[in-house]
Amino acid sequence: MMVLHLKKIFFLLGLFIACQCTSLAQARFTATISPGTIGKSDNAELRLMIENAGQVEQIIPPSLKDFIVLSGPNQESGMESNNGVTRQYIGITYILKPRTTGKFKIESAIATADGKTLRSNRLTLVVNNSSGNSQSSNPAPGGLSGFYEPSIHSVYKDYILKKGENLQDKINKNIFIKVDVDKKSCFVGEPVVVVYKLYTRLKSESSIIKNPSFNGFSVVDLLAPGNTYYTIEKMNGKEYNVYTLRKSQLYPLQAGEVELESAEVENEIHFIKEEYVNRERDALDNMLRDFTQTTIPAEGLQDEKVTIQSKPVTITVKPLPEKDQSALFKGAVGNFTIDGGLEKNNFTTDDAGKLKIAIAGAGNMSMIIAPDIAWPAGIEAYESKTREQLDQMTVPVSGTKVFEYPFTVNTPGSYNIPEIEFSYFDVKDVKYKTVKTKPFTIEVAKGTGKKQPVIDGMKVKTGQEQFSDTIFTNRWLIVIPLAMLLLAGLFVWLKKDKKNHSKVATDIAVDNARPEEIVTVAPELELTDVSVNPLLITQGKLIARDCRGFYEALNNEMRKYLACKLQIPLPILNKKNIAEEADRKGVAVTTSLQVQQLLDEIEWQLYTPCVDEDKMEEMFNEADVIVHALNAITP
Repeated sequence: MMVLHLKKIFFLLGLFIACQCTSLAQARFTATISPGTIGKSDNAELRLMIENAGQVEQIIPPSLKDFIVLSGPNQESGMESNNGVTRQYIGITYILKPRTTGKFKIESAIATADGKTLRSNRLTLVVNNSSGNSQSSNPAPGGLSGFYEPSIHSVYKDYILKKGENLQDKINKNIFIKVDVDKKSCFVGEPVVVVYKLYTRLKSESSIIKNPSFNGFSVVDLLAPGNTYYTIEKMNGKEYNVYTLRKSQLYPLQAGEVELESAEVENEIHFIKEEYVNRERDALDNMLRDFTQTTIPAEGLQDEKVTIQSKPVTITVKPLPEKDQSALFKGAVGNFTIDGGLEKNNFTTDDAGKLKIAIAGAGNMSMIIAPDIAWPAGIEAYESKTREQLDQMTVPVSGTKVFEYPFTVNTPGSYNIPEIEFSYFDVKDVKYKTVKTKPFTIEVAKGTGKKQPVIDGMKVKTGQEQFSDTIFTNRWLIVIPLAMLLLAGLFVWLKKDKKNHSKVATDIAVDNARPEEIVTVAPELELTDVSVNPLLITQGKLIARDCRGFYEALNNEMRKYLACKLQIPLPILNKKNIAEEADRKGVAVTTSLQVQQLLDEIEWQLYTPCVDEDKMEEMFNEADVIVHALNAITP
């Protein structure tokens, strides 16, 4: 037991030291399926993508029992840079064929990256009764850096080269790049979807040698680089293999005529000479289906290396109207709502307050900045902190941005924060709109005079700031010897006092737990046996459609249940020891991951003032599944 305690102490001290290091960008795990609606004979591409992870240990795909896996898992990875922002990614793709028609839900995939467990979003695929369409995706042979044109199912003869035929004219008619935009005129901040496609009826190996740069736009890519799948489309009565080279939504940053640059593709094209076809007429059908340089003599082939490029496209970007533009307007374009709330309405002059403002909707979310607050005299506000949850696969980008404003009050009394306004331009109605929160009232009582030294993780400035900065700069000279001394002392203490080892371990866990990991549980929830229905109050809130009350009840009841089942004291219940105890008691890994995911979702709903009523039933069902899975455990 003493060894176990020492292991925990080493881990906590290691965590303490590691927290001094520079943190990396947060990894993001997303799932996409394209297209979202297919015919019963068509295929769809499932893509599981992790961005900004230092090391990806494992990707566990969701159950694909409703599909036939035609290809995959195919791994892809790379790096791209847009407007100075670099993004690293790694992922896997599958080509799926549905077993039957209907509406299919694809559950979240699970991944382990940088020592953390990530869960992707859920997906829905609609399969209708159509026998097939020209937009179905098909796997193309070849590597990720380029693509090989497979044999076209119809008997095309465009790659048969006749005597005297104009070679350049033949190439121009049968392989080219086309640029599609959903609009050629827009306002500043209004998204434009652009798609670069390679159309071909020839046999070739093709590689992108120049990707268009979108100067003057904020860019959100809708298709990861390395895509190697094609569709079949008709143009001017002829079928083509069509490869999507790039698909992005562009948000113009300034007015004017903006030209989208060309994409360039290098092609190694293979022709079969007509004379060879005439000599080998009996084998013609097989050759048309699949010919390569290994089956056809050199004299029967002619290879051409050709670089093709798309034509530039010009977008007319209109300035936003000056008429009726509010002084509050700061560039947001789209459709938005605003909501807000105080962390607590009553506190003392010793405490710090926190105001949360959430802006939700769809549009150029990157342009949304923290709204200005008309703080009343007597309140000292600090720099706001931003948290966002965005879906960049929608057009325009949709989601929620939450701004958190910490503040302090020096004098007791009643304070009124006026309503907070947010102005945006609605492209659909072509006019400016302003939304606002309700006003807020704060009651502040006199404290003891001992102010909290930390506000939102930032140290309050004092007269000893210079001395503190010097200590922080040389912290390693203090931290490492102190850690070694502490370890030696704890080792001796534990060896002499074995009877008190449980209390020592609990105290250490409480002292070293990060504040954000400590569970907030209502005072009335004592650690006793859970009831037959541990989610009774939550269920009542769900029936009553009490949205805020539902998430608070779910948080309290779920954590009380976990504390009882896993035998973890409520004061030190956190995600880390929940995972450890679940593993020690033999809880299935999938169940443990479901618990972590549910706790994260509950935390998000409690964090933002804009709670999501649509997720109540789904989250209750998830909690119920977890409860049933854990009921087999004897506490």
